[in-house]
Amino acid sequence: MRFLVLLMAQLCAFCAVWSQGKTNYFQGKISYVMNYSDFKGNNINSKVAAFFDREQHLYINEYNYKLLDQHNNHVKLYNSANNAYFFFNRDHTAYKIDVTSKTTQRVKVFEVDDTDTILGYVCKAVKVEADFRAYIYFYSPEIRVNPEVYKNYNMEEWNVYIKAADGALPLRVITLDLRGKYVEDKEAVSVTPLSLASNDFTFPKDVKLKRLKYGLDLIW
Repeated sequence: MRFLVLLMAQLCAFCAVWSQGKTNYFQGKISYVMNYSDFKGNNINSKVAAFFDREQHLYINEYNYKLLDQHNNHVKLYNSANNAYFFFNRDHTAYKIDVTSKTTQRVKVFEVDDTDTILGYVCKAVKVEADFRAYIYFYSPEIRVNPEVYKNYNMEEWNVYIKAADGALPLRVITLDLRGKYVEDKEAVSVTPLSLASNDFTFPKDVKLKRLKYGLDLIW
C-alpha cells in the first residue's frame, strides 16, 4: 500500500512538471488561397499565374516551417536550430539565405482599427510598412508560435510582424508591392493541427543549391 501511495505521488509530480512544460504553440498546417489585383482593383490572376502561386500550404512546428505551393513544391524552408533558410525557385533550385540580412532600411508598425472573422477565428489587424512593401495582417491570438524563435528573422520583415502580433500566425495577409505595382490578398481556407517532427522539415533531395550572385534585391 505504501508503495502504491509513493508511486501515485511520483506520478502526480511528473504530471505537474509535464503540464508546466507543455506549450500552447500551434503546430500543423495552414492552407491559403491567393488572389492578385493591380492598384486600380482589377483582377490580374491570369497575368501573374506564371510567376506567382495561387495556393500555399504552411507546415509549422515550434522550431521549423516549410511552405509548399499548389503543386506540392517547396517555396520556403526554415530550420531554426541551425538558422537555415532556403528560398526555392521553380526550376528545382534553391538559395540558402542569411535570415539576419535586412531587406529594408525602414520599418514601421501601425495598429489597424479593423477586424475580420476567418474560419471562425476573430482576427485583429496590424500593418507593417517597409521600403517597397506594406503588409496588413489579420491574426488570431489562438494560433500562435514562439516569437523568440523569429526575433532575428529579418526576411520580409517577419520578425517585426511576429513581435507585434505576439507570435500569432496570420490568417490573412494583404501585401501592397510598390515596385511590382500589385496587391496580393492571401487568405487561409483551412487550419489543421498536426504533430510534426524535425524530419518533416528536411531539404528536398531533388533540389540543387545555387549561390546568390547579385544579393537579395532580385528576390525581394
